[in-house]
Amino acid sequence: MKLNNGSNFLICFVLMLFIVSCNSSQKTLYSKENLVLTKNRLSDGLGSFSVKDLPNVTPKTNLRLVDGATPIMAKMFNIAVHDIEQNIVTNEYGSYFAAGRRYTDRVYTRDIAFAGILGLNALFPEKMKQSLKITREVRGKLGYKVSEEHVVTEINVPWDAITKDEKKIMAQYKTNSYTRRTDDVVWIWAVDHLFELNPEFADWAWFYETGKENFERFYEPWFDASDGLYRGQPTFQDITSTAYPKNMSIADCVLLKSTSTNAMYYKAMLAMANAAKKNNLFDEAKTWENKAINLKKAIKKELVLPDGTLTYYKDRNGHLMKNQHNLGTAFTILFGILEGDDAKKAIDLYPMTDKGTPLIHPFLEDNEGDHNRASWPFCDTFFIQAKEITDQKDYTGYNAAILARTLGTKISDKRKKNWGGFGSFHEKVELPGGLISGSGQQLWTSAAFINICLRANLINLKTKP
Repeated sequence: MKLNNGSNFLICFVLMLFIVSCNSSQKTLYSKENLVLTKNRLSDGLGSFSVKDLPNVTPKTNLRLVDGATPIMAKMFNIAVHDIEQNIVTNEYGSYFAAGRRYTDRVYTRDIAFAGILGLNALFPEKMKQSLKITREVRGKLGYKVSEEHVVTEINVPWDAITKDEKKIMAQYKTNSYTRRTDDVVWIWAVDHLFELNPEFADWAWFYETGKENFERFYEPWFDASDGLYRGQPTFQDITSTAYPKNMSIADCVLLKSTSTNAMYYKAMLAMANAAKKNNLFDEAKTWENKAINLKKAIKKELVLPDGTLTYYKDRNGHLMKNQHNLGTAFTILFGILEGDDAKKAIDLYPMTDKGTPLIHPFLEDNEGDHNRASWPFCDTFFIQAKEITDQKDYTGYNAAILARTLGTKISDKRKKNWGGFGSFHEKVELPGGLISGSGQQLWTSAAFINICLRANLINLKTKP
């Protein structure tokens, strides 16, 4: 039988789709020592599960992976989307994404923003827009109203101590005092990313005006002209937690200058320049670009250690920590602050284990706990993308395997009853042991799995809700 040109084209097209699908599937396989992800099973040093062991869930949205995805990836994708849907809450503020099963309807800017950047800006853009706008409403309403212990007199802002109890702040506003949220600038990166992905609903005028107001009100008071850096906690590292040496005060934790948060300020300045151009404010765009250039210089001068790695932070007295933060290292590379050989030198010796990348390397010696001796899968996913840039290699399979294990090869006994057991994406991994810990149905962990599927070209975005 002789085929006509149309038939030949159809056969070639179907064959091309099959080849692409097979290549995408291969990207999500991984096998090395104690960590193996096959088409149907995840195994690590603590246990294993098969695709049949995972719960059967049906997300409300019509999103599914493309034909050719491995069975276990397809099932984990359904779980991830279902986990994300379970985090949509509605209250007097409106409808928005919460952070995880443990966190009810608290408004956490960093969780929403990071989840958006990792994948939800692509899959749930309208809900992300609502969520990010609500963070600005809540933050603007609370302002510098704080509990008494969160007044930091070294920062010249209109502090208003309205209670002795921080829990009352959370109860009234559904978020914490600003002193516990000094990485707030992350929302600017997230909105810029959202609007560039979804130009059909981008509101560049609102974004630019809100960004300017936030810089003036919340960010500029934390700038230190003496070294060109911004004070504030390393992003998402809760102040006075195990993320810091013991006995550090609230003021100590926010008067430091961290690599991760300063990198986000740099990204935010580029985003503001972009927004200014969208509003035809080209002189203002140039001002933002110059601010970004100056901050980039300050980061490279002040926060790079003698061996080329990046310090976790410079403390309030000017001392550079020998420790590193995986997000600080990742962001400087992802944003182009460090490039080429400088980027490779910064990341090459940072460990990538079969349980993830340590949040802090080396661990803080005088403290223990999950903001120090742990791996957080959303952090891993940013770090791995930076590593792909410097190594020019694809680490999607490794990324998929360490995310898959958070469904629960072995869950910490102290967490099983409270925040979700086997079969949902969890918050963190205890190191060096590797037990799965923290909240189940965790938003940014589920979003990180979505990120892997996007990088492997396994999601058909034409069907997004």
